[in-house]
Amino acid sequence: MTLAIAAALWLWSIIVTVDLVSAPQGLLSRPLVAATVAGLLAGDVAAGVLVGVALELYALDVLPIGASRYPDYGAAAVAAGGAAALVPAAPALALAGLLGLPLALLGGVSLHVHRRRNAESILKRLPRVTEGEARAIWELQRNALARDAFRGLFLGGVGLLVIMAAAQISWSTISHLELLSAATITGGFAAALSGALRTGGAGARRRWLAVGLATGLLLVFGK
Repeated sequence: MTLAIAAALWLWSIIVTVDLVSAPQGLLSRPLVAATVAGLLAGDVAAGVLVGVALELYALDVLPIGASRYPDYGAAAVAAGGAAALVPAAPALALAGLLGLPLALLGGVSLHVHRRRNAESILKRLPRVTEGEARAIWELQRNALARDAFRGLFLGGVGLLVIMAAAQISWSTISHLELLSAATITGGFAAALSGALRTGGAGARRRWLAVGLATGLLLVFGK
């Protein structure tokens, strides 16, 4: 991994981390987008796409409402996608499960800490905010964005360390990696189905969900 690639992946990790909560919220943090761009930056788009598809299945089970706690797949997808591109001896789907999922959990913990710090900052400036002081509101926005960027800096740094560690492993000597790949994609489909059932409602909406699933399976396996 060259210095230029490392810097690009680190910067992209910061961007996708900030995109999730702060700005611009342009879906750059979606695993499919984050991992695909990481693969492009690292020289293998196809590997990035495979990682992105696998992690996107898990992300479909996330329902970001209120103060719910959930994994942050953005920087995790960058690390896993970058590793898949830079370590061709390792199966991309195996890396998605082995690297991407644990890093997503770490991202979720960092997101919770970020929210706590934001809440503390709001309480500290609450009297000034209730009085309508514009500077207090600006401080809240600026500091929250800076904390989120630092969160991305931290997650991106951890991701680069993980990529370098993955590059030191003799993947060709490890047997049955295809089982890990299969477990990763199977777990992803289960997570996506769980999310669809939870958000699909009941009655007619649930029946249309079943029709959509059956149609998709027919198109994929009917040929």
